[in-house]
Amino acid sequence: MKETDFLSAFGEINEAYIETAAATVGNAGTASPRFKRKMTVLLIAAAVCLCLMGAAAVGVMYGDSIQSWFSHEWALITKRGMSQGQLAVIDHLSQDINISKTVDDVTVTVDSATVGDDTFYLLLRAEGVKFSSRYLYNFHDVLMELSPDPRDKGGTFGGYGYQYVGRDGDGAALFLISFNYAGGGDAERDTSPLQVTLTLKDLFRDAAREKTIQKGEWVFTFTVDRSQPLEAVALPDTPVTLADYQTHSETVVWLRDIRVTNVGIRFRQDSASGTFIHADGLRLILKNGAEVGNDGGYGTPLDDASLERSYMWQFPVDLDEAAYICIGDTRLPLS
Repeated sequence: MKETDFLSAFGEINEAYIETAAATVGNAGTASPRFKRKMTVLLIAAAVCLCLMGAAAVGVMYGDSIQSWFSHEWALITKRGMSQGQLAVIDHLSQDINISKTVDDVTVTVDSATVGDDTFYLLLRAEGVKFSSRYLYNFHDVLMELSPDPRDKGGTFGGYGYQYVGRDGDGAALFLISFNYAGGGDAERDTSPLQVTLTLKDLFRDAAREKTIQKGEWVFTFTVDRSQPLEAVALPDTPVTLADYQTHSETVVWLRDIRVTNVGIRFRQDSASGTFIHADGLRLILKNGAEVGNDGGYGTPLDDASLERSYMWQFPVDLDEAAYICIGDTRLPLS
């Protein structure tokens, strides 16, 4: 497999944004050497989110829980309000953490988490100074360590990214951290708790005109509960037609062991063709016509020369309200 194909298989991002995004990427996270390349993709992806949001999103005001954040994103992306079923799913998968650390004038709180089978999200709040709608805010370093670390299993790839997402109704700055992994070919979901150590260093504003707001280090240790049951739908093996962006041709690829959950989709595909699903070609279509995209995916090679893929939905979804998965021009009904 060519290096460009390899990178495409292990994480998608629109290359048109990389040059712009790279200029905004600081030392926002670290990883062991075997994850360094994937982490670079993740950090660029986080910076891309900042570039694409621009100034318009910075002034957004919404509630201060992770449930409120997802409700805001849902309305922004689908142009619809959340149903009671959607709200119930997010509430079911969310948990309060609510631990704070203060350095001089700035208090940072790990507010809450939403947890899936191979992913979780963390919502952080920073307060104590006036955060302006004119600026973006970030930390110079973000380091997250997990115990046990799912990525320590043989053949498992994963990583995390973070982004500033605006202010809440009290003017506190909000940050979202997402973690995702795939690999190992495990059929059974690991529901054991994860101990998380999160370290944040030096809060600053803007990437282009940088100014340090508060120097210091905020260190948190907490547990993420992974025991919440998920809805899951198993789909039959199916062929899909994928576009090869390098050759400008189409290839039929079989997807096997397809499993759709509230938080994403996982499947296995033959990697011999070198053609893979790009993130913008995978969507979940709801019965009301709304579309839910994904936040990118991971690929892990398995012993049988196939590739395990895992993608996260943009937010948790009530599968009772889902109609089908759309992969390119192929529709996979969920009922």
